[in-house]
Amino acid sequence: MHVVETRPTAQLAEPRLARMESSSRTWLTPGYSTSTAFINLSPGLVCVFAGADGLALTHQQVGEAAPSARQLWNESADRLTRRALVDTGVEFLVRCPSAALGHSPLRGYEVDGHGAPAASWLAHPKTFTVLHRHFESVLKPRNELMYVTRNDRDLFVFDAPIADVRALAPRASILTYSVGFPLMHH
Repeated sequence: MHVVETRPTAQLAEPRLARMESSSRTWLTPGYSTSTAFINLSPGLVCVFAGADGLALTHQQVGEAAPSARQLWNESADRLTRRALVDTGVEFLVRCPSAALGHSPLRGYEVDGHGAPAASWLAHPKTFTVLHRHFESVLKPRNELMYVTRNDRDLFVFDAPIADVRALAPRASILTYSVGFPLMHH
């Protein structure tokens, strides 16, 4: 007799950046088996875990996948980091932000997430630090790097003042790097 594994596994869970507005917690439901599991990152930002179906895992599903949410968070970050490793260090595929945003006079890139939503790289200090150091090396910024996401999935990085970034993408979330964690600017 063979036992078929039906529970989510830690190998399938991926970190996802999500916004959590204090006034609207519609994706949170009461109860251990239905409430979305998350790790707080900074005010208004959390990491949720996406299963193979792309849906956020509940506390019960996380408990079935790993001993703790923190362990699943760390393991999923390790897997994401390995996707960017090449013989010479790390590599990110990028394109000109104008392809997605229209004309962009700002120095920067649209970032590919290596098979995951690119904003997922901001959902753990390990992955965000890898990403941030890479773009510091590539852009050699004159300003604080600004990370922009329109939908918590896509990701742009700019070497520009926040006012210029806000003018380019007025409805997007603008984030900065702070010791591995994303800080959202309102």
